[in-house]
Amino acid sequence: MPLPSPTSLNLDLHLSAAGRPAASFARLWVSLWAQPYVPNELLEMCRLTLARLHRDEDEMAAGNPHLPAGIPSGERRALVLAGNTGDATFSAGERAVLELAEVYGLDAQSITDELAAKVARALGELGLVFLIEALGCIDGRIRTARCLRDLSAAASAREAARDV
Repeated sequence: MPLPSPTSLNLDLHLSAAGRPAASFARLWVSLWAQPYVPNELLEMCRLTLARLHRDEDEMAAGNPHLPAGIPSGERRALVLAGNTGDATFSAGERAVLELAEVYGLDAQSITDELAAKVARALGELGLVFLIEALGCIDGRIRTARCLRDLSAAASAREAARDV
């Protein structure tokens, strides 16, 4: 049975042939969803924010197996994917976190002290540090999954060209 298209959420299936380094990477990923600093729903909305910024349709459509079905709600998910997180549907703390995720995705060096302070008020200092580290991991996984999809498509195109 072929593997599903790579996303940040299933990337470990595609990397498992690398052995121990891949297993370590998988443990890191699982630990992101089992930490006390950022609620998993909010972390998922950050993942969706980065997926939107990458314009990654596969990533945006992927369901997160680390969360119960329907979390975040369809409405909140749609608002995040539309980039409309200024809505009253989100608390001030959630808006600050999602703004930081967006700024991080566009240019991490542009995170202002003011924005970092808003996030620290919402999540605590440890939450802010964890969030920045988690965003790096999520962004890296999205980029890696995209590379694997592109490599697979290129290989398929080469095989098709040889068969002609």
